[in-house]
Amino acid sequence: MFFYAVLFLFGVIPCRRLPGLSSSWFACALPPVVWLGWRYRCCRYPCWALGGFLWTLLNAHLLLQQELLPRDEGKSLDATGVVVSLPETRGESIRFNFRIDGLQQYGHPVLSSPGKVRLSWYKGRQSLQPGEKWKLKIRLKRPHGYMNPGGFDYESWLFQNRLRATGYVVDGKDNARLRPAGRFNPNSLRFALREKIRAALPSDPLGALIPALAIGDRSGLSDTQWEALTVTGTNHLIAISGLHIGLVASLAYLLMLKAWGVLQIFLPGPPGRLPPIRAAAASAMLAALAYALLAGFSLPTQRALVMVWVYFGMKLYDRTVPSGDVLGMALIAVLALDPLAPMAASFWLSFGAVAVIFFGIGYRVHLHRRRLWEWGRVQYIVTLGLTPALALYYQQIPVLSLFANLFAVPWVSFILIPLVFGGCLLLFIQVDLLLELALASLHVLWWVLEFFVGWEFQLLPVARPGLLTLVAVSAGVMILLLPRGSASRWLGVIWLAPLFFPAKAGPPYGEAAMTVLDVGQGLAVVVRTQNHSLLYDAGPAYASGFNTGAAVVAPFLRSKGLRAIDMLVQSHGDNDHIGGLQGVLGEVPVSRAVSSVPGMVPHPQVRECLDGEVWRWDGVEFRVLHPVAGVEMSANDRSCVVQVRARNTTLLLPGDIERVAERSLLQRHGAGLKADVLVAPHHGSRTSSTGDFIRAVSPEIAVFPVGYRNRFGLPNRDVVTRYRDHGIRLLSTADSGAIRIDTTGAGITVTEHREKQRRFWHTSQKRE
Repeated sequence: MFFYAVLFLFGVIPCRRLPGLSSSWFACALPPVVWLGWRYRCCRYPCWALGGFLWTLLNAHLLLQQELLPRDEGKSLDATGVVVSLPETRGESIRFNFRIDGLQQYGHPVLSSPGKVRLSWYKGRQSLQPGEKWKLKIRLKRPHGYMNPGGFDYESWLFQNRLRATGYVVDGKDNARLRPAGRFNPNSLRFALREKIRAALPSDPLGALIPALAIGDRSGLSDTQWEALTVTGTNHLIAISGLHIGLVASLAYLLMLKAWGVLQIFLPGPPGRLPPIRAAAASAMLAALAYALLAGFSLPTQRALVMVWVYFGMKLYDRTVPSGDVLGMALIAVLALDPLAPMAASFWLSFGAVAVIFFGIGYRVHLHRRRLWEWGRVQYIVTLGLTPALALYYQQIPVLSLFANLFAVPWVSFILIPLVFGGCLLLFIQVDLLLELALASLHVLWWVLEFFVGWEFQLLPVARPGLLTLVAVSAGVMILLLPRGSASRWLGVIWLAPLFFPAKAGPPYGEAAMTVLDVGQGLAVVVRTQNHSLLYDAGPAYASGFNTGAAVVAPFLRSKGLRAIDMLVQSHGDNDHIGGLQGVLGEVPVSRAVSSVPGMVPHPQVRECLDGEVWRWDGVEFRVLHPVAGVEMSANDRSCVVQVRARNTTLLLPGDIERVAERSLLQRHGAGLKADVLVAPHHGSRTSSTGDFIRAVSPEIAVFPVGYRNRFGLPNRDVVTRYRDHGIRLLSTADSGAIRIDTTGAGITVTEHREKQRRFWHTSQKRE
């Protein structure tokens, strides 16, 4: 069964990597394929793989039918629907998922049918509860997120969660509640329980972790708490997954097993003669289902529920099945219910953890002997076994997770979670004693985690492994997990070497690679030479706490194996350029820094950037062209302007300079401004890119670093026309994602990340 499950998975994976879907008529071949596999044994193996591909294709086509048409983006629409998630309060706004049942504009039906959408409500927001039916005036846009190497794929996350548009509620009198939530809505019960927990623990910051453990609501966690959990590798403990649901099912199983003798007295006849193991297994399955519903029935919760049901289902029918077959049946069940599950890192981490435990331990361990030693071995196996997945998805490995989880997992499993469950039950009779005990035990746990957070060596950064490196590392892990006594287990360490000592992938001597990162409405550029790297600006930060320095720039650097920045150039102090700086400095060492606003750059060796500064790296010259010492200009016009001269190509980074600075540059440098690639000044604003400046630079390519459907309407249409009139090729991060430009002896090579990594769920928004 396990082999069939792997074949089915191998069929699912190629489909999810398609840049576009083939015709939905191909899915009609699914029934014949199933019949062939069932009827002819010789066809069984290929039919399992082909069946996985066709099943995924069918589900993807059905989901893509729900879409917002481009013509309806940004329009005020009247939507009728139901709140289908717990509302998340973020400062003055509230965010929630909304299932649209009807969509109109000016009283006429709209052809768009995005189905479930993610909304934010700012001005005039009202209190919401899950299950309520509302009429709302909304503005939507199609799924769109940052697209960068090593970065989080927000569009993929939306697609996995069946969210086919995002938007916000327009303030107005038309927004009205049409129907209250039903009494038997699981989300309503979750909401009520969350509010009771918050009322019982109003002032303690750690109280936000109680709803996360009880009902899977992590919206109250602070950035500091998330960082502590990530650094220690214990963030899996607050995700309602196999640990929590398995614990609930096991408690129900043991309680029913002990109580069945008494219950038989009250169950005469056939029910009373039911074997206690079967009764206990049935109660465990029902308890797991009830808790999964209470936890919101999220995708990780569904996967954990399926695995628990497969395990206890075998007990219900009194069958003994090898552990590999149990894992195989769970894998097939998960993929049958949700063939898009492998898009999530949590899928590989959850199944990978179980698989490596089976492989590394099997039936060799007797847990009644040397329990502490064997528990430590389990943690070692999971930590080592998940190394390839952690490197692939996060480019960093929490080296402290082995030690932190040795304490945290049993503490959470046997002390904290029982107290949380008991405390939640007692809340309904106005007793919060157990919940206060749970909070006290949480403080003990947090004290231990903060001890590990205080260590200097917390996360081991690694480059994103390629296919060959991933295969080598996986082979090394399997060798190291072989039974004790196996010959040459130490060879596994050699197979791990490519992960920690990757081959340098910098450009050749005398050449440069410039990547304009997709940070929305802002700017962050990384320029690499053979052995050095420069960061020009760090992107924006937002009031919500989201920081592109930590979310975009740092993951990009990790994915390229860059563990430090040799030079930081902070052009000026606007938030869309400097907002992400704290996030970068918190994760990546910076050797030197220059800026037009050195007082705003928290670096011990920062100095002012001034015209005339020059340095050379690996045969590539970097020259600061602006500003000039002692000349008063606006903040934008004092942006650091950097020229990069490779062997046969010149790049120009002008920041947010406007007309005054452009005239100054023309007067001082004239023909020296000539460049092959220009990052458009001030994001293509009408206050910049004068005709004289464009003629002097005369670039072959101009890049506009702008956000998708940004509120400023950038790049300005007249500016775009001006560039096009000069025959310049135009690129935009909103359309292309991160844009990499490599200088070569033969010219310039351009790589648009959105096109290179396009998948069928990505939004295409090429401008004409």
